[in-house]
Amino acid sequence: MRRVLLLAGTALLSGSLMAPAMASAYQFKKVASIELPGKKGHGDLVAYDPSNHMLYVSMPDDGAVIDTKTNKVVADIKNIPSPNGMAFDSHYVYWTAAEGAGNGKTNAVVIIDKKTWKEVGRVTTKGTSPDGIAIDRKTNTLYVTSDDNNWIEVYSAGEHPQLKATWPLQPKDPKAGPDVGTLVPSLHAIFQPDDALYERVDTRNGHVDPAVDEQLKLTKHGGTKASIYDAKHHRLWVGTTNNEVIVVNASDLKTIAKVPTHGGIDDVEFDPKLNLVYAYGGNGRKGFDVYDATTMKPVTFVSTDVGQTHTGAVNSSNHLIYAYGGDGAVVDVFKAVK
Repeated sequence: MRRVLLLAGTALLSGSLMAPAMASAYQFKKVASIELPGKKGHGDLVAYDPSNHMLYVSMPDDGAVIDTKTNKVVADIKNIPSPNGMAFDSHYVYWTAAEGAGNGKTNAVVIIDKKTWKEVGRVTTKGTSPDGIAIDRKTNTLYVTSDDNNWIEVYSAGEHPQLKATWPLQPKDPKAGPDVGTLVPSLHAIFQPDDALYERVDTRNGHVDPAVDEQLKLTKHGGTKASIYDAKHHRLWVGTTNNEVIVVNASDLKTIAKVPTHGGIDDVEFDPKLNLVYAYGGNGRKGFDVYDATTMKPVTFVSTDVGQTHTGAVNSSNHLIYAYGGDGAVVDVFKAVK
């Protein structure tokens, strides 16, 4: 596939990189701290499931399931070594296990039954270090990003996923490789970070177009990171390792704004009802940034006092924010209140 690079747009908000925090109409009150059964350390993604009010957490060696109605851990799933991302439908949670290259290493999608929290199937991925995973429930399709192989693997969903296609990503020879993509079924697109690129993958044919060079300084953890889609404004908020979140137009991926952060960003989450964006960072950071999705301005920084607060999730129905603190093996729960 021909490599196509576009320079990021220059329509940036004037002075946005130095903009002070705005006065917030909301305060962020800590309402609970949930102790996790796994060991302390750098885990990975967190996902909130509105169908059963469960929270799925990738700890360093285990997968945890938390009932958010009681804030109790209902399952400690120990058969997912090096868990990364998770996706879910009405019956199953699809959890990536990513031990990386090497003999005897597990690289798989593990299928967990949502009634029993037991494994009912698994498929070894074609590539190693499967990271982000997303599901299109209408088409019963799973999309799995392979960090080590720089491609997206396409599977049928269910107890026994079947590989349907492998889609190569750009650049051809990445230094750090892809991170977690954002599936937007209504746009037939996966918005995929890869090195300093942010690219759109067409889910109808696997083609990459466009691939925008965000002109970021690469670190060992990459450049562009996870993102969210704001359907109301047709924008994507893209985390970066360069102490900023980039806001881009979803149609052409041209940059609209660059917003400062308190360090590199691993994960971005969104509460569309409150119009608030949350950015979680790595490097031992203790807290998360909050932004106004309309003005694209910083609102505040919420301190958790726990290191490795680099991922989280949001329940937009009650505006609870879940911040995974790896250094404390806890999930701290905050509520946005006026």
